[in-house]
Amino acid sequence: MKIFIVGCGRILQKHLDSIKILNKKLSIVGISDLKKDKLKIIAKKLNTKMYMDYKEGIMETNPDIVSILTPSGDHAKNIIDILRLKKDVIVEKPMCLKIKDGIKIVKLAKKNKKRVFVVMQNKFNLPVMKLRQDINKLKFGRIFHASVVVRWRRDQNYYNNDSWRGTWKYDGGVISNQASHHLDLLISIMGFPLSIFAKSFKHLANIECEDTALIIFKFKKNKSAIMEATTAMRPKNIEGSLSILGSKGSAKIGGFALNKIDFYNLPNNKVDIYKFQTNPKNVYGFGHVKFYEHVLYSLKNKKSSEFDANNALKTVEVINAIYKSIEMKKEINLKQNIISKKLGK
Repeated sequence: MKIFIVGCGRILQKHLDSIKILNKKLSIVGISDLKKDKLKIIAKKLNTKMYMDYKEGIMETNPDIVSILTPSGDHAKNIIDILRLKKDVIVEKPMCLKIKDGIKIVKLAKKNKKRVFVVMQNKFNLPVMKLRQDINKLKFGRIFHASVVVRWRRDQNYYNNDSWRGTWKYDGGVISNQASHHLDLLISIMGFPLSIFAKSFKHLANIECEDTALIIFKFKKNKSAIMEATTAMRPKNIEGSLSILGSKGSAKIGGFALNKIDFYNLPNNKVDIYKFQTNPKNVYGFGHVKFYEHVLYSLKNKKSSEFDANNALKTVEVINAIYKSIEMKKEINLKQNIISKKLGK
């Protein structure tokens, strides 16, 4: 399949590495960015065509898939433009920042019979896949509580490198950016929350948005969860983890980015978890290869995907509810049927 890339930001190399590994299945036909000098260097290195206007590039190269790697606040416009050109889309998280944009994306994708896949590569981490598999097999019994901890370092240089980082218009803070992976995984395990209560803080970063957040979730069947997320960890990253408590056992998937099993307690557990203990050395790029393989398989075989826009919209809705709770300083109840009604389901 032919692929066109929009955006040459920080995450680009992970996509290029994945496409290179899958070179028998994928080939880059063009690349676009607003920074011409940077674009020239990358296009020359890739030996591919460069475009300042991605719509012009897509129409000229006629790719099968377009990968969007632009600032978060541009995602909605980029996706809508590309869906109107009737191309399948891969987009880095988050799919969009506003619920109304997400609804528009889902409707347009359905109308034009095209797919939008949102990159949540940590779901392909070996420890995460093992945990979800055993939860589905009810090995942990009834899951009643979960805990997410994100303690990462993003210093002022990180935010200063790109003017859009940490802004309300183009990014958001730790909730919508760094911790969205963990939030998405939490929802996939615990279900859609009934209510959310959150507080946020700006401890160290000179940005518009939060660098730290504390969130309490309530789910159906009296399930609960708590989340602590910060980019104010110094002097280095510590962990990005998810713990689950069940009536028969408990587990914690930790490491830097949900890539190691910290503990895995099951009664009379005879399963050898060693092979699931940790990801390969390049954990940060490991999931992107698996994600691209999944997208290609889903498109070729016309299979549904948990990375589709419909599911990504749920995460966007939860993120918006968290920010609403922070702003209003109260617990927010989520009505699960509102989005479905707006989508005409």
